[in-house]
Amino acid sequence: MYPAKAAAVVLQSALIMSQPEKVFLRFDHRRVGWLYAGLLLVLCAFALWPLLYRPGLPNGNDVLYHVFRAAEMRRSWDNGVLFPRWAEAFYTGYGAPVFHYYAGLSYYITSLLMRLFNLDALNALRALIGLCVFGSGAGLYVFVRPLAGRPGGVIAALAYIYSPYLLFTEPYSRGAYPEMAAFALFPWVMAAYSRLRRTGGAFTFGAAAGSAALIFTHNLMALVLTGLLVGWLVWSLAAHMLAYGRAGLLSHLLALVAAASGVGLAAVFWLPVTLESGAVRLGNLTAVAQLDYRNFFVPPEHLLAFSPRYDQGALNGLVHRFNLGVAQWVLAAAGCIFTLWLLVRRRSSDSAPLHALYFALAGLACITLMLPAAEGLWSAVGPLAFLQFPWRFLGPAAFCLAVLAGMNARWIERLPGRAAWATSAGIVAAIIGLALPALYAPEWIHETVDSSVAAYHREELAGRQRATTFSNEYLPKAVIVEPDATPRLLADYADGYPVNKAHLETLPDGVTVELLEHGPQHDAWRVTAAAPFTLEVLTFDFAGWQASVDGQPVAITPSEPHGLITLPVPAGEHIVRVWLGSTPARDLGGAISLGALLEVVALAALLRRKTRPPAPPVDETAALRPPAGLAAGGLIALGLAVVFLREGGAWLNSPPGEVLPAQHQAGFRLGESLQLLGYDLNGQTFRPGDRLELRLYWHTTAAIPYGYSSFVHVSSGGPPLAQADKLNPADRPTKEWTSGGYIRDDYTINLPPDIPPGTYALLVGLYTCDTRPPGACGNGDRLPVTDAAGAPLGDAALLATLEVR
Repeated sequence: MYPAKAAAVVLQSALIMSQPEKVFLRFDHRRVGWLYAGLLLVLCAFALWPLLYRPGLPNGNDVLYHVFRAAEMRRSWDNGVLFPRWAEAFYTGYGAPVFHYYAGLSYYITSLLMRLFNLDALNALRALIGLCVFGSGAGLYVFVRPLAGRPGGVIAALAYIYSPYLLFTEPYSRGAYPEMAAFALFPWVMAAYSRLRRTGGAFTFGAAAGSAALIFTHNLMALVLTGLLVGWLVWSLAAHMLAYGRAGLLSHLLALVAAASGVGLAAVFWLPVTLESGAVRLGNLTAVAQLDYRNFFVPPEHLLAFSPRYDQGALNGLVHRFNLGVAQWVLAAAGCIFTLWLLVRRRSSDSAPLHALYFALAGLACITLMLPAAEGLWSAVGPLAFLQFPWRFLGPAAFCLAVLAGMNARWIERLPGRAAWATSAGIVAAIIGLALPALYAPEWIHETVDSSVAAYHREELAGRQRATTFSNEYLPKAVIVEPDATPRLLADYADGYPVNKAHLETLPDGVTVELLEHGPQHDAWRVTAAAPFTLEVLTFDFAGWQASVDGQPVAITPSEPHGLITLPVPAGEHIVRVWLGSTPARDLGGAISLGALLEVVALAALLRRKTRPPAPPVDETAALRPPAGLAAGGLIALGLAVVFLREGGAWLNSPPGEVLPAQHQAGFRLGESLQLLGYDLNGQTFRPGDRLELRLYWHTTAAIPYGYSSFVHVSSGGPPLAQADKLNPADRPTKEWTSGGYIRDDYTINLPPDIPPGTYALLVGLYTCDTRPPGACGNGDRLPVTDAAGAPLGDAALLATLEVR
């Protein structure tokens, strides 16, 4: 249904504009602008195909994290706290300062969507994905149009939203919605600063507010994107001074002031995060092996590769895409070449090539930081480790490549009419057509999600979703040992408000506690005691929690070793209150934000009359041309989608016991039910220090009674000279494997720099300790290996013979 509707809209536009020389006489800037906007809207909407034909979301790494965070934010809104710092239901009701440390703008948006449209958390995130896609495309269009005209804006927008990282990895395989929102907001921020540079005056406030919003969207990516923004502003200032000296310098200086003001506006968030970082375990973000940046560099051949087809036959087929997109990097290279040509023949009034050159250099820097060769730089620059994944630079790189892709419109407009039409159509068709494999997402299992507190607590009790974190980074430092869950507290949360956070189970004889108030960040009780006692509250202590008895402050002491709030209560009847208040760091951040707000409002008002009208488009004639070629490209892409967006086209479906995408088929059997169906290997000839990449394809024909671990050895007959071991192959316990499909299992081995040249065997096997008494595992019991004919091969499968030269 959706492709048919899209085809009708685009076909109608294409027929109207099939004779540009006639339409040119009838259309003014406004009407042509609406045509471009309508076309871009339709082409962006097609990027949402995975959401349009089925409900829910796939089994992405962080999908459930954000579902439960969005639900928790909505509960805070429902109880009168619009900007919470504390997530009270996390850690089985003991709470965690997740919203104090993690930027919350995306959760504010989902809460607003939930209220306005009566959505649940899962569907609010689906709506957020849609907003991000349309926002990304529209923002790129607005930013690039002054540099490359309307056609360039459309090309740039499509290159951005159809880049594999933004189209698939962020919304589906990762489920990193706050980061995706940052990438959607960033083009608008850049457009605001572009407008400020070109017009000055009143846009100071909009630019500064955009910078602040970016910081409120995603902590880590805000640092990277703000650096990209400031670098561009400094580059523009330097280029302007070289060309014009001090003439017209004010707007460039205003842009830098606005950027600083934007950082100040967000101080209420980032300053307490910085100054109170020691109150939780943020160090865990770099202390866990699974988050070690050394494991996440991307080889150049992966960055430049086509998007692979997914296989429905894989039980764990939802994997990240770490390629730039062939259409994106080819178009960026072409745009870069044309930019260099323009610079050689530069007209003094045309600044677009200089801006494009900056994005070429910035894009090259982003790509370089993802390569294994950059590991030394990451080691030397300590703060980079907090980014965790070098491939995170795929997002900023996608932005830079998209700007360069848009610059192609500048040379296309110089072509004869039909050639320009055909080239534009080919570019649009290539961008969307090559992205078709990314429009299928496997493991689409979360069609509905129960996001109630009771459901979330069940997840926590099962060992999953602990405070919606991977490494307990937001667990308060006061907690030395996490306490067991309190059944009565869990029941209170399951029943809904009010929740009594007083630890009733530990009250001394003669003490009664009556709940008066409870909210996400405060509690109040009427307490009657025959003698003084210490009241324990079932809330983790954290910077800012305060208490009073009859209005008089009392000191809070964290319990040992559980870190719960405790406070002294004298004998008699008293009103006891506990609330999350401010701290010096939060007061200072708020004061800086207020000062920055007053400064930027005053500056915008003072310079309002000095606002200049924006410069005309780069080519007045080209700006009036209808987007016939671009629309035709959309129709071609739609035709490609009809043909290839199906099983056997954009994706595969291996039958059980087979693996169609494997480079090398294998027929090894391990034990009675486990099979090694095939493998991929990035070569057979290596040099010392090279990176060996291996993917194994496992399958089981029956339930597996034991938990097996895996080993991959590079051996010359003795002890392995290089190896990789996993407690759980594919990071999934073998007891959970089923016979419905195969399991993908990836390994990376860095060969030692001093490995001698020679011939080596690549061996794979499985072993278990479950068959031995506790504490007597030793090397474990290995599964026997046989070939397809049943001939015994020992306890390891020989996959390949490697040459080291």
